[in-house]
Amino acid sequence: MPHAAPAPVAVVAVSHPGAALAIRLADALPDCDLYLERKTAPAPVPTGPQIRLYDLPLKPTLQRLFTQYPGLVVFLPVGATVRLLAPVLTDKRRDAAVICVDDAGRYAVSLLSGHQGGADALAHQAAAILGAHPVITAASDALSVTAVDMVGRAAGWQIDASPADLTRAAAAVVNGDPVALWFDPETGAAWPDDAPPSDGITTVSGIAELANPSYRAALLVTDQVSPVPRYAAGFDIPIITYRPPTLIAGIGCRRGVAMPHLLELLQSVFTAQSLSLKSLSAIATADIKADEPGLNALAEHLNVPLLAYTASQLNAAAAERQTVAADTTPGLAPPTPSAARDLLGVFGVSEPAALLAAGAPGLLHPRIKSDRATVALARLSPGPRSQQ
Repeated sequence: MPHAAPAPVAVVAVSHPGAALAIRLADALPDCDLYLERKTAPAPVPTGPQIRLYDLPLKPTLQRLFTQYPGLVVFLPVGATVRLLAPVLTDKRRDAAVICVDDAGRYAVSLLSGHQGGADALAHQAAAILGAHPVITAASDALSVTAVDMVGRAAGWQIDASPADLTRAAAAVVNGDPVALWFDPETGAAWPDDAPPSDGITTVSGIAELANPSYRAALLVTDQVSPVPRYAAGFDIPIITYRPPTLIAGIGCRRGVAMPHLLELLQSVFTAQSLSLKSLSAIATADIKADEPGLNALAEHLNVPLLAYTASQLNAAAAERQTVAADTTPGLAPPTPSAARDLLGVFGVSEPAALLAAGAPGLLHPRIKSDRATVALARLSPGPRSQQ
């Protein structure tokens, strides 16, 4: 029967040898559900909430699991798995990660959604548990070059690019063509530590250098919405924009404010500053607002944490940054007193909360007010930041 809250991975076996290997894998693989064909499952059948028996034919079961689970480990030949799943395949951005393991446990083959879906990583993980050889056929992995669709993922970077541009940029890297890499100096981000850029990727110091006709693609690291006009300066190359999580939104609100109102106000602030909401790292507020349903729904909707600070923390941050921002950081606004001083006994909520969470000396954008909420923006400073 369908599993109401599936684990990240379903492990599926059909034969006796496959079932023995699947049980070994499930015992060591964290957070997975094990599916065994009823007639070939070992006797006695292992028990546990993560173990389920199914009846043949396999096709409807496997197709159902493919739509329910982010990942599948199937103890079947590659050809059989492809034929069974072909009717439910869509594209690599939505399909589950699928790996195939042979019944002898020799190979763990990354079959579908290798990079973006995580099948490559799952193949390595399963191979390590079973003593198998991981088979990864993606060009970037085979040639040990940068996988442009994976850069910064471990660091929380998001990608702005069309599927066509991703394909063209990936091809340029695999072919060893010159590719420009530009870091927005305002963002303060650097290349992630997980893998060095390929030899053909050259860092440029300014946007104007992207017009060099030798470049076949451009990789931009920025939280700005559009630092480069599309096809500017006469060049027509794929542009991949990485959005590092560099921005903090401080939010104060009245009781009972609905999430759509907060989202609309937040979007208006990002639009005013030409910043990408994909670079939002966290929402910060006062601890007395931490239980607000609208704020929590907004954080969940944007998939960012909600950080909360006490009145003493907010007051201390506001007092410190008023002097620091005015004296040493031109272009960054100092916090200013708000109505919260009288209502809540704090200097303010949105501005000092943003500054605290960002560890920043000043604000990117002072608070914008609606009739029910305030939003202010700060950019993360390098180094440790205050969280609660």
